[in-house]
Amino acid sequence: MTVRPVGVVHFGLGPIGLAVAAVVAERPWLRSVAAVDVSPELHGRPLAELAGVEAPSSPAVGGAYRPVDGAMVAVHCTGSSLDRVAPQIVELARAGLDVVSTTEELSHPWEAHAEAAAAIDAAAKEAGVTVLGTGINPGFAMDYLPITLSAVARRVDRVDVHRVQDAATRRLPLQRKVGAGMEPDAFRAAVAEGRLGHVGLPESARMLARAFGWRLTDLQERIEPICADEPTPAADGMVEPGQVLGLHQTVVARVGSAVVVSLTLDMAVGIGPARDHVRLSGTPDLEIEVPGGLHGDTATAAIVVNAIPRVLASAPGLVTMADLAPPAPGPPAAATRS
Repeated sequence: MTVRPVGVVHFGLGPIGLAVAAVVAERPWLRSVAAVDVSPELHGRPLAELAGVEAPSSPAVGGAYRPVDGAMVAVHCTGSSLDRVAPQIVELARAGLDVVSTTEELSHPWEAHAEAAAAIDAAAKEAGVTVLGTGINPGFAMDYLPITLSAVARRVDRVDVHRVQDAATRRLPLQRKVGAGMEPDAFRAAVAEGRLGHVGLPESARMLARAFGWRLTDLQERIEPICADEPTPAADGMVEPGQVLGLHQTVVARVGSAVVVSLTLDMAVGIGPARDHVRLSGTPDLEIEVPGGLHGDTATAAIVVNAIPRVLASAPGLVTMADLAPPAPGPPAAATRS
């Protein structure tokens, strides 16, 4: 019996897309067969060179996807807004590719993006492929991890998750996304305009509600600045006292008057100690903490690649992490036999 590598299409080659490509290169059961990005300066360059890995052969980057022999799954890493990237995902599905996307709003899109979700689901079912939105958050730390922990609970009444991330350890675009270096008034104005803040906390809350059978009657999200008390170095320069280091973002979801989900994300330059803390209130109460936290970039790249076998084995359509068995680094034996 021979093992046929799964052909991977890389769609979007920003920092996360290239991190995913590096993980793919480590897996003998995967083979990069195509690479796509809108940036003209990347066109024609070998994917392996951009990802900083060695490979016996490497696809050159193009500006659009063209069907390639052996292509089975696309890893899609282009943006957070589902309405903006939905046509890309539909295109990949119609090309007969399963899709694993890091688009945060795709992780549980039916309430906030019903039209886009329906279009993606229909395209996937028509083509007989599966589409998944995942990452570390949403996709694991604040939703899938609590769901997995609940496997040993008799009853869950409430979920509390507190995630602390030092943005100084993350890429420059993320530091900008959390407002590092801004004045507080400018930060609040940008939040009001939808230009700042982490995308995905409401999606995590809705995934939890679906998993535990809660019909939410209210969901509130708030974003406030975390400001510097002393000069703090950041990727764009020094953050002065009174300026913004990052954000304190919360989502609280209720059923009637009862809070059933409380999610807190503190993401700021120099904050610590980094950690991921999950508490389930119920029978029994359960608690788990990851000291040092799950690194958003490296963990996202890992879960995207580890989810590929689960997606290949899933029924066609748009699915969420809550629909899948836990991803793991092993190969999809049944899907790769020829």
